[in-house]
Order: sequence, then structure tokens, then C-alpha cells
Amino acid sequence: MSCNPRDTQSVRIAVVAGEASGDRLAADLVSAVQKKSGRLSFFGMGGPAMRAAGVHIEQDYAGLSVVGILEALWHYRTLRAVLERMKRLLADERPDLLILVDYAEFNLRLADYAKSLGLKVLFYVSPQLWAWRPSRIHRMVGRIDGMAVLFPFEVSYYQAVGIPVRFVGNPLVDDVRASGPTAQLRESFGLAKGTPILGLFPGSRESEWRRHMPTLVRLAEQMLAEGVQPVVSIASGLDIDEKEQARRHPGIRWVKGRSVDLMASCDALVVASGTATLEAGLLKIPMVVIYRLSWLSYGLLRMFVHVKDIALVNIVAGRRIIQELIQSSFTLHNLREETQRLLFDQAYRRSMVQALSEVRNSLGEGGASDRLADWVLELIQPPRGPYE
Repeated sequence: MSCNPRDTQSVRIAVVAGEASGDRLAADLVSAVQKKSGRLSFFGMGGPAMRAAGVHIEQDYAGLSVVGILEALWHYRTLRAVLERMKRLLADERPDLLILVDYAEFNLRLADYAKSLGLKVLFYVSPQLWAWRPSRIHRMVGRIDGMAVLFPFEVSYYQAVGIPVRFVGNPLVDDVRASGPTAQLRESFGLAKGTPILGLFPGSRESEWRRHMPTLVRLAEQMLAEGVQPVVSIASGLDIDEKEQARRHPGIRWVKGRSVDLMASCDALVVASGTATLEAGLLKIPMVVIYRLSWLSYGLLRMFVHVKDIALVNIVAGRRIIQELIQSSFTLHNLREETQRLLFDQAYRRSMVQALSEVRNSLGEGGASDRLADWVLELIQPPRGPYE
């Protein structure tokens, strides 16, 4: 004897992402779930990718993505107000499942509240416990029903404290694919033929743009004078007009959106630390990683960070395969020296491409969103009784 299956038309899933990378991950997951069971509905906090995937956006994440302790304190009142709004939304809507995507500090607080309401919680993308503040894991015990991790070495952290965990793989393996051959992509961006192309990716946050772009513009101007075509990626979530930038900095190309295709068009990259470094690694484009915080934020973070390297490709490789120019080492001199090696030292380029190929192979064959979608459907099923 079995009961009637649950009417999935009544199933509502809340999804919360607070920055561009999480927005894309959430959108891919929602699309995968809908392919398996199209009668579910989604709502929550996110951006353009989630909206395009069919999620009803109750709160846009624009302006909420910050890095650094001081930066978080500066935006505390805004972040707190949004957190309270999301709590009220969960209390009013009582979704069948809450999916929290990255954005750890905000989402861990939301997980606490969701559990007080008796909601099921799935956390997607582990906080970087292996890098800093490993004690955060104890806040998750009893507060989440599943932790979906992107890297196999993360599984043991959660198994040790009894948190249900699955290595689903990294969705970027599926997502990071250029839409065409290099020559075709370069033509679509108006990039010169037969000219070395240097891509500059300052980051998806406003604070990253402010801290990185003055140095990157000076680098671009110098490389332009040496016959290199610099092209700057403007994250789609930033309120920056590429035409205005082109008017102010003639000769430098500015492109908004299409970041993966733009990466694939380049011979070498300067990339702000974050998800973009792994995207570039999957494309096997030689790169240098940069990052700059306020000095106080950086000093405070160094007290807690437990890893030598911060670039994801270096962490996955287990060794430094690309250079990191962080804080005081992020200078025009160091940057120019490294980009010249990336563009013109063929042996150096080949060695880096080989190392990036090994990183790509270690991340598996893809299918992360599909595997996670299966887990989502498991979590929204009602418990089975003894006679079913």
C-alpha cells in the first residue's frame, strides 16, 4: 500500500544568493531542477541569472556584495535590513526548502532563523573552512539538512561533525565553455587580429573595481604602447557604462558581460581572486591573480587565514602554479613584469597551461547541477511511513 505522491504544484523553494557567482550557480541549479520536475516554483534573493531562470526575485542582491571586515561594517545597516526582510519572507511563505548559495556570513544567519521555523535547509558551496575560521562549522550542526560541496577534500570536514554532505562536483566544469572559436570571439568583441590580447578582470564588486582599476588602467596604457591590446571586463552587475569608459580611456577595449567568451579571446589574463580564477583555469588561459583590501581589513584577515595561497586554482592544485600579487605586491611594476612573461615567454606559458590542465582534470567530468537537483528533489519528498 502506498500513499498518493505529494502534489508538487504546491511545492515552493526559496533560493538566496548574494553575489554574481552565486546568482549563476543558483540559476543553473534551478534550471536543472525544473527539467526534472517543472511543477515547482522558486522565489528569493538573487540577480539577473536567477530571474532569467524563472526565480521570482523578492530582493535583488545589487549593492550587497562586499569583501573585508571594514567593508562589511560599513554596509552593516543595509545588510541587516535585508537579512530581516528575508527572515520575514521566510516566516510568511514557509517554503518547503530553503537553498542557501554561498554568501556564507549572511546565509549562515539566515539558516539559524530558518531552522527556528522548522524549515529544511540545503547549503550550496561550503564556506572556506580550510582557509579561515574553521570553528564556523559548529554553527551548522543541527541547522542545515545538507551541505553540497564543490571540492572532494571538503567532505571530511562535515563528516567529522555529522552534517549530511555530498561532493556534487564543480558546476563551472559544465558552465565554462566558450561559445565559439577564438578568432570568431575576437571578431565579435572588435579585437584586433594578430595582436596579443591582455584581459583585465578587476572583479564583480564595486569595492574591487575601485581598488583595482587605477593600477589596471595604468598597466593597460603601458601595454597598449607596446603593441598589446588590453580589454577590460565589466561585470554585468556593476553600474559602469562601457562607452563612457572607452571615451575616457581611448585604445582600451571595455566589454560588459560575456566574461567567459572574453576570457577565451585573450592570450593572458589579470584576474581578481575569486570564482573568475577558476573559470580562467578551466579555460587554461595563463593568468596572474590580484587582490587589494583596505589595510585594516587585510591585517585582520591575516590573523585568521590559514592558507598560503588564496587563488582557487592554486588551492586545488595544492601548490602555486600561478602568481598572486596581493596587497603590497600588487604594484604596477610587478604586474607589468608578470604580464610580459605571460604574453611573451613561451616556455613559461606552456608550463602554466599544463598545470591548469591538471587542475581541470581533477575537478571531474561535470554534472554538478544535475546531481544537486536530485538531492533537492529528495529533500522535498515527504517522509515515508512504515507501511509505504
